[in-house]
This record gives sequence, structure tokens and C-alpha cells, in this order.
Amino acid sequence: MPDYSYFATLTPRQQLNDLMHKYAQINYTDYGAGWKELERLYLKRFGKKLSILKWRYERTNQLKITMPGFLELQGVLQDAIEIGHEITGGILKGILE
Repeated sequence: MPDYSYFATLTPRQQLNDLMHKYAQINYTDYGAGWKELERLYLKRFGKKLSILKWRYERTNQLKITMPGFLELQGVLQDAIEIGHEITGGILKGILE
């Protein structure tokens, strides 16, 4: 069994990125597929399309920002991490408990 203890030492942004990488590994797909699935489930759960919200924020503030950075600024990074745990089957969730 792999040692995932490193996960607890990551910042929340890094945890979300790692979850997206794990999603890609588990599903034999590319890294972007995890973000698409996260956005799909976020829309389903909260009724908000993250890519549009991020685009509007970037346009209004005239800057480029990463999705984890945007989620953190909006105060919803933990919601996204929870969805990340769901789409990876919770393989890293126990590390934090």
C-alpha cells in the first residue's frame, strides 16, 4: 500500500492539486480531467460554474490567478477539497484525521 503521509504536510492549495493528480492517475486520464470533474460536481452541488466565476474575477481585477488561488480567495477551497476527496474515492481523506 502506498504511503500517503506526505499529504498532511501540504498546504490546502497543494492538497487540491494533489487530489486532481490522483484523480488522473486513478482514472488513467489527464490532469485536466480532474478539474473538469471537480467543476461539474461543484456546479451540481452549489449551482455555480467555477470557470465563469474565475474568468469574471480575473477580468474585473485585471489579473491571472490559479483555480486553487481563486477558490481560496472566495473562501470555498475546503468545499473543493471535499469534492476532490469524493472523486478520488477518499484515498487521502484518512490521512488528515
